[in-house]
Amino acid sequence: MEKFTNWRDKGTGIAPFIPTPPPLAQEKGLKGFLGGISFVLKLVLASPIVLVALLLKWTPAYHPLCKVAIKMIFGWNLQVSVQGVKSRKQGPQFMPSKGKVYIVNYTSPLDPLVLWFIARGPVAFCVPKPQRKTASLYRLNFWEIVQFTLGGSTWGSAQHDFQEIKSAMELSNYVTYVFAEGTTSNGKSVLPFVVTQQFWNEFLGEPAVGSSSSVKTLTSTASRDAEVRAIHIKINSSLTTPLRIGAWRYLARASSQGVTYKCRISEPLGRDLEKTRVALCGGDKFKLVGKELNTESKMKFAVEYGSRRR
Repeated sequence: MEKFTNWRDKGTGIAPFIPTPPPLAQEKGLKGFLGGISFVLKLVLASPIVLVALLLKWTPAYHPLCKVAIKMIFGWNLQVSVQGVKSRKQGPQFMPSKGKVYIVNYTSPLDPLVLWFIARGPVAFCVPKPQRKTASLYRLNFWEIVQFTLGGSTWGSAQHDFQEIKSAMELSNYVTYVFAEGTTSNGKSVLPFVVTQQFWNEFLGEPAVGSSSSVKTLTSTASRDAEVRAIHIKINSSLTTPLRIGAWRYLARASSQGVTYKCRISEPLGRDLEKTRVALCGGDKFKLVGKELNTESKMKFAVEYGSRRR
């Protein structure tokens, strides 16, 4: 794909918006047809479990039943590691929990599903929208963020009726996941964050200097800083969706390939966004792409890529 050099980072050589296609034979001809039939059969076999899960939605059985259904359809394989905790000691107490904020890299419409699986409590998915020199943060429910991702995860000129979130305190009863890049990539790097440092400080809450309650505010802010972590998630490269894709095509592909996720939860990082971005890239800042490869650049790339593919 040398013709897309304008969207390749000059320092790393990484082109974060170019999709990684599956083997051609997998989706064409007889093998592609049989893959579609297999997906339908898996859906039929899993449907009774899904139905029971929906009937038991407000019970503890809901979560495990959903996992069983997803395992049947996608051959789901999830590996979770927690930084600073030995693997034999890792347990539910180290999983994402209510009142904490997690910045997550963004690669596919299945990301919300894996984050829901590992959460200890109700979840809130937040995606930033660029606003000139700052950003706005919007909360999307599970189906909204899946549809947003399948559609290319770019805001464009379309109107969205998502809930705007101005403070982390609004989501104190949720496990809060923030996709700070604002759009998906192919997972080869971490895009520049749409969220600015100033916005992030205000979102987490800055202590009110000179206020009679400043000590209390400072304590709560410091506590919230201590609970900000990064979660790096990695899916099969051909299941990343830097560009829009049809739901049926994507789900059939995922079912045919099988889904493998690796999830790494960092230690507390505080509020420094640059530090968090490096953590999402495995601690190697030299793998980060430049600031020019942002959401605006991706929208231009999508147009160019579509025109070249015709």
